[in-house]
Amino acid sequence: MSTSFALAAFLLLLLAAFITDMRWRRIPNWLTFAFFVAGLLYHVSINGVAGLAAASWGATAGFLPLLLLYALGGIGAGDVKLFGAAGAWIGVGTVLQLMMASIVCAGIIGLLLLAGRMLPSVAIKKAIRYLTESDAESAIALSHEKGSRKVRSRLRMPFMLAVVPAVALVWPSLT
Repeated sequence: MSTSFALAAFLLLLLAAFITDMRWRRIPNWLTFAFFVAGLLYHVSINGVAGLAAASWGATAGFLPLLLLYALGGIGAGDVKLFGAAGAWIGVGTVLQLMMASIVCAGIIGLLLLAGRMLPSVAIKKAIRYLTESDAESAIALSHEKGSRKVRSRLRMPFMLAVVPAVALVWPSLT
């Protein structure tokens, strides 16, 4: 990463995305678009056309692979756009490292959540239900709508829960 300003902007993006994903189970378009454009402008102002090219390639590397996961129903569209915006700030290599670490962390968290559902503790089950089924009554009411995206999105773990530990794993690449 080229400067502490780019790192700070990237961390601010992740913080805002984490808050919105945990609270409303979505990452707003205005957030990802604003950070994407700001990343492009920042790198243009620092390195001109070469900066624009690097930021564009970073955004593409963050966006395209996750577009496939979105098409398969594995993650939400906000996550795809978030990684595109992040790639504009942190570049191709680092965004790919973050992506892979996030996918691994999501798998580990998913396994832990499944194991936790089998434990007898009521407190653990309530915590897991909160993380994965934010509005269970509404999901049940909507479950009669076969294949409803609203139902599927409410029964899914926020991907940002996996991105946060992934940032810690790739931190040396960020600094």
